[in-house]
Order: sequence, then C-alpha cells, then structure tokens
Amino acid sequence: MDFRANNWRETAVMVLLAVVVGTVTSYAALGFLWAIDGLHVLFFDAKGEALYVQLEEVSGWYLLLISAIGAFVVRLIVQYWLPEQRNHGPADVIEASRLKGGNLSIRAGVGSAVASIISIGSGASVGRYGPAVHLGASLGSWLAQLLKLTNERKKNLLACGVAGAIAASFSAPLAGVVFAHEVVLGRFGSKSVMPIVISSVVATAIVKVHAKGNMIFVLPDPPVFANLEYFLFAFVGIIGGALAVVYMFLMVRCNQLMQQYSISALTKSLLGGLLLGCIVVIYPQTFGLGEQIIRDALHYELTADVLLTLLFAKLLATSISFAAGFSGGVFGPALFLGAMLGTAFGIGVQGLEGVVASPSVYTVVGMGAVVSRVIGAPIATILIVFEITGNYSLMTAVMVSVVVGGTVTRELFNRSYFYHQLRARGTEPEVSQVQQHLNELPISALAVQPYILKAEMTLQAAQLELKFRPFVSSIEEVYVVNKKGQLIGQVHAVRLINTFEEKALNQSLTDILTQPPVVFTKEMSVYCAYLKIKNFKGVSVPVVDGQTRQFVGVIYMSKLVDGCLQGFEKFRTEER
Repeated sequence: MDFRANNWRETAVMVLLAVVVGTVTSYAALGFLWAIDGLHVLFFDAKGEALYVQLEEVSGWYLLLISAIGAFVVRLIVQYWLPEQRNHGPADVIEASRLKGGNLSIRAGVGSAVASIISIGSGASVGRYGPAVHLGASLGSWLAQLLKLTNERKKNLLACGVAGAIAASFSAPLAGVVFAHEVVLGRFGSKSVMPIVISSVVATAIVKVHAKGNMIFVLPDPPVFANLEYFLFAFVGIIGGALAVVYMFLMVRCNQLMQQYSISALTKSLLGGLLLGCIVVIYPQTFGLGEQIIRDALHYELTADVLLTLLFAKLLATSISFAAGFSGGVFGPALFLGAMLGTAFGIGVQGLEGVVASPSVYTVVGMGAVVSRVIGAPIATILIVFEITGNYSLMTAVMVSVVVGGTVTRELFNRSYFYHQLRARGTEPEVSQVQQHLNELPISALAVQPYILKAEMTLQAAQLELKFRPFVSSIEEVYVVNKKGQLIGQVHAVRLINTFEEKALNQSLTDILTQPPVVFTKEMSVYCAYLKIKNFKGVSVPVVDGQTRQFVGVIYMSKLVDGCLQGFEKFRTEER
C-alpha cells in the first residue's frame, strides 16, 4: 500500500466529500417524501395509510381535476425547465457515469425531482425511487463539477449520490452500495468502494435520526417454507419476469401511441391526466405510490380476485401516467405489481400438499422477480428485498425467483428498462471500462496543426511551398482548404514533389485532389475514431468541425495508438 502524504490527503478529501454528499442526498430524499406528503395533505387532507381511506370519500370530479392539473403543470416544467424537454432519471445517471465522465446536470436533477413530486402528489402511478436516485446523483456530480475534480472523481461522487439516495429512501445502505456499483458504475473498483460506503452509511444514519429508518414492509409472521417450495419460487420468478416484460412493453407502446397523435404536448398531457383520473376514480388503490396497498397485501387484507384486478389496473395506470408525460420512477410500480402477483399466487397454492409458506412469503418473492427484471440489477434487488423486509431467511427464496425469472425472460426485452431508454436514444450502455475511458477522451485533444495548401494554388506554387517545408514527409497526404478554411480534399506529397512537366505544373491544385477515405469530426471520441480506422491504411486522418467542415487539424496514426494506450493504462491504474 502507498502511504505517501498526497495519497493520504486525497483519501481524506474523498472521505469528506462522501460525507457531504451522503448528508445532502439524505436530506434531499427526505425532502422528497415530505413534499409528497405535503401535497397529499393539501389536496386530500390526509397522507400515508389514511390517504387511501380518504380517497374513497373524495368526489370523482375532484380526482379528475387533480390529475389533469397535475399533468398540465408537469408538462410545463418539462417543456420550460428540463434539458431536451423530457423527463430525466436513472438512465441518464448510467449514461453520465459510463459515457459522459460523470457530468450530470443539476438543473435536470432538481427539475425532474419537482416534476416527480407534483406527479405523485396529483395521483400519477409512478415511483419515488428513480427521481430520488437521479437527484442524488445530480447533487454528487454538481459538487464534483464545482470543485473541478477529475472524471473518475466525478463518477465516484455521482455514485455516492446514488448510494446515499437509495440508503435514505429504503433504509438500505448495503443495497445502495451494490446498486451504485452494479448498475451505475458497471464495475467494482477499489477506489470507489470507500467513498460510496461512507455516503451510504451517513445517509442511513441521518434518516434514522429523523425516525424514518424503519423497514418499509414488515411481514405479519415469520417466513417459513419447505425445500420443495423452491420450485414454486422458481415458477413465480418465471411469471414475475414475464409480467415485468409486459409492464415495460406496455409503457413503451402507450408512449408510442400517444406520440402518433398530431396534437400539442400540453393537450396530450391533459388527455392523459383525465384518462388516469378515470382509472383512479374506479380504482383509488392505483393512486400514487401504493405502498399502503402493498402492506395490505402482505397482511392478507385483499382477496385473490382483488389482487389480480389491481394488478391489471396498476399496469394500465402506470402506462398511461408515463404516456401522459408524468415524471417518476418505474421501481415503485414494479414493487406493486410484484406484490399483487406474488400474493395472489401464494393464496392460490395454499391448499397444495407440502406448501407451508404463508402468502406473504410469495409477496416478497414476487416483488423481487418483477423489480429485478425492470431495473436489471439482480444482486441489488436481492439486498433491497432483504433490507426493506428485514428477513434474511427470505433471501434464498428471492434469489431463486430473481435468477430464474431473469434467465427465462432475458431475450424478450432489454436487460432493463433503463437500457431500453438509452438504446432508444441511440446510446449503447453496455460498454467495457476501457471503452468508457476512450469515450471520454476527445479526438481533438490529439489533433495537431499540419501545413495546409490553398485551393487557388497551382501545382507549381504548391511545390514551391513544400520546398520551404522540409518537415513534410513524402509519404504524407497534404490537405487543401478553400478560402473559408473548409477541407475540400487532399493530395499526396510525393505527387507534388515529383511533378516536373511545365504543363502539369500550371494545372490547378483542385484538378488533382482526392477525397480523404476517412475524416474525423472534432466532436468524436478516441473510441469512435478507433472504430472508423479499423481497415484504414495511411499515415494521418484529417479532423474537421462536424457542422461547418472547418479544417481543425490532423491525427497521426501513431498519436491515435498512443491515445488508446493511455486509455488502457488509465484503466489499469484506477483498478489498483
């Protein structure tokens, strides 16, 4: 181990920053919950478990009005506040960590959080965990950007924000650490573990200070099950994984259908809000987060037919919520769906020989099967289920359902809903760590300014110019630009040097130009450039502005190879 003073200082700084991020993100997560409860009290004079009792007494017209107004306000926030005029969430966190050097917009983080609070407060069937994760990551990234830290430190603080948000939201510090590595960073690194653990522990401690650290779901009786029931848990995993695929497909399809209508975004949001309101009027249990309904299922307060009805109602309500433009996460609805499915299955198998587990065990198993498939994080899901229920003995049952369900349904949809979102935007999330490093290195950083020729020159004038530039190799291409500085072609130096006929010397330079077989744009990363020259044989490649085609410089193949080697060396160093 290196005990040099600068390493100790760096470690101390990262510890301090991790404490700051854990503190800030925990209060952000708590504030998120307090704000949602505040809106529920404002609109319905009730919160928590009393909310769903109150909803039964509220006028249907009032519920319709609240949903429509909520959709309208959220649309305004998305349109005038959020970058790219769209909702942001965990998919953007993954992209920022793996492809953007840990840079995440604080404006998008705060704006998406506000939009999600209003969405959940007005009844949208969305989750609170995704927005909390995105907000925590944005805060961590923002702090790193203010301090002008390296990309690796930015990614670590971003992951600290993720871990802190999950720890504060679930009272699940271990799951926060694993999720930050498994989903966000995509790897476990020795330098990232320490700050992420500290942030997660600090966030958990702060939540407990505010008496919010209790388990979210408490089972009514001790979980007991027979070994033969592992086959039933595996079956729950299969149907839970299939339900997750249906859930993700419906969200995508409903959004596509909404986009087909040639009406304004505000009008679509209003129509979607009204449609959601109609579902809430009929099934108030689909309103908002639905955590109390999951508790009711755990405590056997719902019959099997009610559970299945709510499952289909929640599927529809969630799909319409996202199609209408409401902001929120996909984790909460996945928990709800898994709980309804698992409990109904548990009730149905109670009469079978050898079944000793209560329906609540199948509730938890169902939650794990659906959630794991949606977020694409089997290890983190197993830990989250353990920490939100406080039952270690359930972990093996959940492990079976998670693994079997993911294996069987792997080919039916993307690895997770977040991966689907990224690929729909043309972004590939599954990249190697070396590729991530090379994606962060701009090709313009390797460009040099060579000697260039003007398009109006004759061959003789160009030849004279080259004689005064002895550093130009005869094996090189010489690049030609017009009066605006735009690249128009190239000519091989040896052709200019070996031209002696008077007629040929008086020829215009543009008459003998050829087009470069490969051209880089300055916006490219080293990795993208590497992909373009796999079959290229030459000394150099020109670099231009992607918009104006202004000549920027030239990349020599030796420089590009050095850049790739730097990426490998950086990765090797960071993994120590």
